[in-house]
Amino acid sequence: MTIVRTVLDRLVKLLVVVLIVSFLTFMLTKLLPGSPVNTILGSEASNPVARTALEERLGLNKPFLEQYLSYIHGVVVERDLGKSYSQDIPTTTSLAQRLPASLQLMLMAQAISLLISVPLALLSAYRANSRTDKAITASAFGLISLPGFALAVFLVYLFSIQLGIFPAVGYDRITGPGGLGENLKSIALPVAVLSAGLTAVYTRVLRSDLIATLQEDFVLMARSKGLPTWHILLRHALRPSSFSLLTLFGINFGTLIGGSVIVETFFVIPGVGELAVRSILQREYLVVQGVVLVIATAFVLVNFVTDLLYSVLDPRVRRTGA
Repeated sequence: MTIVRTVLDRLVKLLVVVLIVSFLTFMLTKLLPGSPVNTILGSEASNPVARTALEERLGLNKPFLEQYLSYIHGVVVERDLGKSYSQDIPTTTSLAQRLPASLQLMLMAQAISLLISVPLALLSAYRANSRTDKAITASAFGLISLPGFALAVFLVYLFSIQLGIFPAVGYDRITGPGGLGENLKSIALPVAVLSAGLTAVYTRVLRSDLIATLQEDFVLMARSKGLPTWHILLRHALRPSSFSLLTLFGINFGTLIGGSVIVETFFVIPGVGELAVRSILQREYLVVQGVVLVIATAFVLVNFVTDLLYSVLDPRVRRTGA
């Protein structure tokens, strides 16, 4: 019952967080300069009759709180995130069209980061203070300090302009005429930009925790039994050293959904980040609110799952119900 109570308590807190984020987003969009009425009417925006009629049709003439409660009612009861003012396209439709590209970017960046960082961290921790460790550490610091947009420019220049291996911009869907091959080629450079910084951070964090774990008594006992080094690193040291890595992994899963704005804009990828930027510029406030709400919900859900995974890594967490 303790675990069930803990899970229910976390879910209530997550719901409160999502509501707070939705309210603040709704409030901030109202504080932005300009109005969607000006964008939609264009030269007719100075016409008071047309302006009043449009504001009434869009519900923009209602009090702020009434607008917010109406929006939340639509989201919860009708599962309606609103629609674009100018194009009359539902926000859910726009998100459904753009989420696959963002999810592919996020999942591939996370997967590649883990596949590279875990072996590097194990090697670096096992050979701490050696030349190998110093080389890995220096490379990680270099990647962390390198801005994503600068790395994107360099990769495009090298692999697109000079070598012609990957396309500079654009996104080919898996269901497109080029199939999976063209899809992977179109997304290779954006994934490389996103995974570079993640790999460096994951490597540094896991290396630090591994070095501390390798000094524990149970690891020294395993060494005294003559167990192979790979067995000690993978079975005894890696699991208890993964808490910080798991925390970062969960946080980055949420932030990557909306945090790839620069990458999606630079490489002209039709993802959620690019949709948010375009909607802000066009004063599509309902679309912006829908995007932020989806990102916030995904963020808190991923972190909720991350909390639950702590009990898988460490049985002590499960027993105490922490």
